[in-house]
Amino acid sequence: MSENTDIYSNKDYKVSRRAYSLECMFEHFITLLVTDAFIAKLLKYFGTSDALCGIISSFISLSFLFQIFSVLIMGRIRHTKRTAIIFHTAAQFLFSCLYLIPFLPVGNGSRRVVFIVCILTAYFGNYFVTNLIYKWGNSFVDPHKRASFSSVKEMVSLFAGMIVSLGLGYAIDKLDESGDLSRGFLLSSVCMLLFCAGDFVCLLCIKKDSGEEEKKEMPKLSEIMKNTLGNKNYVHTVVLKCLWWGAVYTTVGFLGTYKQEELFYTLGQIQLINIIGYAGRFALSRLFGRFSDRHGFVRGIQLALIVAAAGFAANIFTAPGTRWLIIVFVLLYNISMAGTYQNMINISYAFVDVKYFVQAAALKDCIAGVFGFFCALASGRLMSAIQARGNTLFGVTVYAQQVQSVLSLLFVIAALIYAQLALSHKKTMLQ
Repeated sequence: MSENTDIYSNKDYKVSRRAYSLECMFEHFITLLVTDAFIAKLLKYFGTSDALCGIISSFISLSFLFQIFSVLIMGRIRHTKRTAIIFHTAAQFLFSCLYLIPFLPVGNGSRRVVFIVCILTAYFGNYFVTNLIYKWGNSFVDPHKRASFSSVKEMVSLFAGMIVSLGLGYAIDKLDESGDLSRGFLLSSVCMLLFCAGDFVCLLCIKKDSGEEEKKEMPKLSEIMKNTLGNKNYVHTVVLKCLWWGAVYTTVGFLGTYKQEELFYTLGQIQLINIIGYAGRFALSRLFGRFSDRHGFVRGIQLALIVAAAGFAANIFTAPGTRWLIIVFVLLYNISMAGTYQNMINISYAFVDVKYFVQAAALKDCIAGVFGFFCALASGRLMSAIQARGNTLFGVTVYAQQVQSVLSLLFVIAALIYAQLALSHKKTMLQ
């Protein structure tokens, strides 16, 4: 595709960018309902333990393993749009079905099994094409403005997500108080189906890549490996993402139950806290985008890691008596996401030939995802051990999430140092 900036003013390109932004917004709505307190509420309804809730909430990290299929068959895909729509829409539909599981006439053990199968299948469909959609959507974006576009797109999703999460959180709380939580789950499923329909329409509105129908020669696996894992700078980005996801999945997946069970926040209150975090991310997202466009994706990630470190440090001291500190953590963590989320993806453009972007992004997410999941498993065992001792460690009263936050802080510090030593002075490509 031509790098002439005039082409990005084309009407079709503008329509595609808007459709892609709205598609990301609807996907964000669905993501909100399969993470944090919402999914924890559903899992606790099945009688799931805190440790298992945290591990299941971290399945998203293991699901990135499914992206390895992208590496193996991406070159054989002739119809990007058709493939993306089929897999992505099916995945979003399965996510909406999660909240219908409480209505199955089986025991809680069987419901948990169905839940795990359903969510893993949904993650497979979603992450099989996630990098394909990312590359397709960004093919209509001026490379000089990619970080800024990503930040604005994210701001749209965050602002709308605040309204959706607050409204649903309040409604589910009211239904729970009236003793009819199952109706709250039904409401969640109906809303997710509507979001799924909106996502589908937006994908239809994104134009086909001009070179999509051309017959492409699939790169050999050896060629892919040479240009990805054989590229030292790319390997550095993989290690960096592993360290970051180690920090995230050691703690974040276990906070959904912590906020409700130990800190005694209602679902509506949790959504208000999340809105504070989203507002901070919303306010600074565009600034992070501009900073990254000007100083590079690595510097943008480093700035975000500093903010994340402060957040995990605050969470170390979060307990029932200081439960307000969870607000500080949520705010700082969300602000850090404004710099890490898109930059961790965009950094592949800086060090890998765009021809191998999908494979490079898939491999990176696959490796980092497996690492993150093992961190979640280890963290779950740590939680079980601490809770079995009556929330004490070495004779000191402590909650597992506080210890997990210490480990996450160490991961973030390691990532910050690694980014400085391994990537900050490397030459980058503009693609």
